[in-house]
Amino acid sequence: MTWRLEAWNAAYALPERAVQGGDPEAGGDRAQAREVRADFEGNWGPRRPTPLDPACWPRLFFVDGRQQVEALLADEAGRPALLATVVAGAVVRDGGGIRPAGEPLKRHLLLHGGERGADVALPEGLRHYVPLGFPHADVAQLRHRLTEAMRRLEVALVNRLAEAGEEGLTVLDGQLFPGEAPFRRPGQVLGYTKTQAASYLDPSRQALLGQLEPGERTPVFFLRGLARRRPLDVFSWYVRLPLRPARPYHPSAALLRVETPAADVAQAVALADLSASVFCALASSPARDPRAPQNLVAVGGLELWLGRYLGQPEVVRRQIARALFG
Repeated sequence: MTWRLEAWNAAYALPERAVQGGDPEAGGDRAQAREVRADFEGNWGPRRPTPLDPACWPRLFFVDGRQQVEALLADEAGRPALLATVVAGAVVRDGGGIRPAGEPLKRHLLLHGGERGADVALPEGLRHYVPLGFPHADVAQLRHRLTEAMRRLEVALVNRLAEAGEEGLTVLDGQLFPGEAPFRRPGQVLGYTKTQAASYLDPSRQALLGQLEPGERTPVFFLRGLARRRPLDVFSWYVRLPLRPARPYHPSAALLRVETPAADVAQAVALADLSASVFCALASSPARDPRAPQNLVAVGGLELWLGRYLGQPEVVRRQIARALFG
């Protein structure tokens, strides 16, 4: 098969967001607010959990993934394809500080718009890219599929930690999505969303978000996954992080939406109280991180560490061009 390489660097040649697919954080979903149940903790008002000393925290695992699109290709019929790498890793926080929790998981992928099982053989030097076919997919849809592959890798890593007998609470950067296998310990998993593009609550409850003070959270509410194109039910809540210096920031500044696939509300409420202590203590500083305070300190370090496993984009691109053109 003859492949053609897009002349533009892949970092500039792709759309920022898939125009189709099921990412419920991509836009306002007020019409589905009625699908939310929010009567678990009595009156709808701010909760201020008693801060828990870090010495009393459980062992914490922070999991995140990164993706790198390395080339945009087209096959002989003009159908698009992406060469990309995804990696997922974890750091552990305990009495010994914060350190890597084993080696990351890494996958090299060829995502293409041809039929599944079609002949998509790559030349020598690129055969470590595993082909994944999505019939009639355009570039935006392939980019969305790449994000799905990264999320599945994150879940695989969470389950690997559980299978290895690693006890503790696992925190994922981003929404929770099921992987190829479900979470093995759903009551010990949290996911958090740094930006609040979607509205999950009705206007009267949504108004509480702007009133939260640092260290406070909303009551727990329940999100039915299938109602939002995600096959995973979760309990969720919002937490306000400290942000210094205090200024008249946007109401969503310093706000996290946290969620868990825990099986019962009592477990979710306990996790919500714990999350307020953990996330507020690990919030980043605007002086050091442009995504502060939502980009937690442990996750910021994890992102930098994972970058070492992706390779330099310019070097990877030269290798791809050499393999395609000799």
